Amino acid sequence: MTNPDRPIALDAYEKLARGYSSIAEEKAENGYIEHPAIRKAIGEVSGLTVLDAGCGPGFTLKHLLDNNAANIVGFDISPTMIELATARTSNCAELHVADMAKPLSFLKTAQFDLITSSLAIDYVRDWQTPLSEFRRVLKPSGRLVISVQHPLGSYEWFKPPSAFGVHLCETDWTGFTPGPVTVPDYYRSFEEIINPLLKAGFMLRQLTETKPIEALKARNPKKFEKASRFPTFMVIEANAPQ
Repeated sequence: MTNPDRPIALDAYEKLARGYSSIAEEKAENGYIEHPAIRKAIGEVSGLTVLDAGCGPGFTLKHLLDNNAANIVGFDISPTMIELATARTSNCAELHVADMAKPLSFLKTAQFDLITSSLAIDYVRDWQTPLSEFRRVLKPSGRLVISVQHPLGSYEWFKPPSAFGVHLCETDWTGFTPGPVTVPDYYRSFEEIINPLLKAGFMLRQLTETKPIEALKARNPKKFEKASRFPTFMVIEANAPQ
């Protein structure tokens, strides 16, 4: 029987972790679409205290370190991802194994200037806990920058029974391991993305529908063309109240 308290994608990411860490930055969706978009939205981080929620193997953590963030904390549900993130950041970030769907009791209230989260909150069914915790640990007027699947791209990818609401779906990921890995995830409509943010008290600053960087055109013209006319992800920028 499936354990309802067990994160839906934990087993999949434990299988995917090492391959994902090695390959993702060369994949169109990650290295040429999502990573550039969220890094642009993150902007200047020099001197900031930053939390990377669902840090995976440390791609954003490394970016933060390279751009002189003053103090960096990260967490992920996957122990293997934390192992990889520790190596990628040369043990220069404070890292934890933790579940975004549960209270982040190891973090202090009003601890961070900025929270980043790259394609991680999608795996949580109910956003009330993570968003309320993000608001708690952000300083007044602190920034939240998260990337999520765009409802259009997600609808095409998952083919859920309805475009409305939230639906648990599964797809097979290939290219990271010798065989496919089935990854559970949630399709989420536009209102199910924006309304929980507003309900949690965040002030929406900007929403960006991702487009590929020009470098993808030579590497994979077919994906460049499709991603230039059909959004894959969204990057959401919001502020905690003063």
